[in-house]
Amino acid sequence: MMDLNQLLATCQSHPWVAASLALLLYSAVKAYIVRWKSWVDVPALGPTGPLTSYLGAYRYFRHGDQVVQEGYDKYRGNGDIFKVADFSRWIVLVTSSEFIDEMKRAPDDVLGFSEAADELLQVEYTMGPNVAENQYHVPIIRSNFTRSLTALFPDIIDEVSSAFSDKIRPGGDEWVSLSVMNSVSQITARVANRTFVGLPLCRDQEFVEMGIRYTLDVVMGAEITRMFPVFLKGIVSRFVIPVAATTKRACEKLLPEIQSRYEAMDANGKHYEEKPVDFLSFLMDEATGVEKKPEELSRRILMMNFVSGSTTSISFSHVLIFIATMPQFVAPLREEVEAVIAEEGWTRAALGRCHKLDSFVKECMRLRGAGDLSSLRIALKDFTLSNGTFIPKGTFVQGIAAGRHKDPEVYGANATEFDAFRFEKMREAGEVTKHHAVSVGIDFLPFGIGKHACPGRFFAVLLMKTMLAYILINYDVKTATGTAPPPVYFNTSCLPNPSAEVMFRRRKKGSPVA
Repeated sequence: MMDLNQLLATCQSHPWVAASLALLLYSAVKAYIVRWKSWVDVPALGPTGPLTSYLGAYRYFRHGDQVVQEGYDKYRGNGDIFKVADFSRWIVLVTSSEFIDEMKRAPDDVLGFSEAADELLQVEYTMGPNVAENQYHVPIIRSNFTRSLTALFPDIIDEVSSAFSDKIRPGGDEWVSLSVMNSVSQITARVANRTFVGLPLCRDQEFVEMGIRYTLDVVMGAEITRMFPVFLKGIVSRFVIPVAATTKRACEKLLPEIQSRYEAMDANGKHYEEKPVDFLSFLMDEATGVEKKPEELSRRILMMNFVSGSTTSISFSHVLIFIATMPQFVAPLREEVEAVIAEEGWTRAALGRCHKLDSFVKECMRLRGAGDLSSLRIALKDFTLSNGTFIPKGTFVQGIAAGRHKDPEVYGANATEFDAFRFEKMREAGEVTKHHAVSVGIDFLPFGIGKHACPGRFFAVLLMKTMLAYILINYDVKTATGTAPPPVYFNTSCLPNPSAEVMFRRRKKGSPVA
């Protein structure tokens, strides 16, 4: 083993070694200071020492689902609050509806959502400073884009049909086995980009791959960037994280379409005839100043790919695994979908009548959504909960989704079981709108709560319901063994197992392909 004299000699002869060790020491000290400042006087799950707490952080990284559930079981009704360590800070987790509601009602300048998301994803360095500073895309998602989903639905179902036909090519009674995560990512990206940028770019395989790769780059880039001091983050993001190269290439792909639309607007006015109805058009209508540049518009389109890739494709992968391993639900779901499609055709309104389908998707998200936590906030000012717990400025606070979703006090004695039509039965018992898959509330947290609930949830749920309905109409599905490997966790993110595969066979009978 190298002794101190050897280490000093190495540092003298190789300055880069000394610089690396200094940076490592700086990062370790900085992380300790940040964690010390974010100390909250609530019970901790795991060790709390300056060094031993990193063992707890490692366990949280590898087995976040177990850590969160253990804390929920231990502190639910016993203080309803605890903290866990990650590698950079302490995170406060709340279990009760009362505390989650207090988080929802806290002013934005006290508990911030956007600031927490920016810090978690290091948005300034991964997606760009303009995306961090100017979120004009959010009201577009809430208003223009969501209001246009009915008009966009023919494009959505057309792309679903085309994407599945290109990806799945069984003949006769042949079964074709496909990787769940890879296939769903590809199909979801194509369908989503049909509404983002339209044809033909949504079918450009290189462009689709860019969106998928961008999602991974942002997630990993954020993890890396958080390890470095502020004065190095820009350098790291430029030379270590490949987001910049992806953005440049995406801009090259989008540039002809953007220029063509600008030329049409200049020649015929903002609302010219045959103007595409998609997210890119909505962006161009609202963009001002530097945001009108093709590079900045391209960043927003990639950001939309990140949102759909990091949540919708993961959630639908779980849906696909559930339907492939639970054949008892295929017949009632297929009967419902075929009945409404026969009456109305493929429309958004028709799928809105499929209450069993909606319930199935929501139940999948309840038991296995994209993550175990919800409603991320950061304290922008010192904050005190109603029980007197002091939350200092800079503290991350989150609600526990998975624990509440499996709590018998919330969902009854069968809370841990998969009940495909649970929410359809709740509808029939009353409070119809409360039990839609797009509905948010204290007891259903995949989309967050309050005014910061996911603005794209209407699109995400519509996409998942459309893809599931299409599969039911056109394919038989199963897994080779009747089961699927368990999901894997990255911190508290619930991901389909990379080895999970689903088999498809074209149905001999049923409604024709849309």
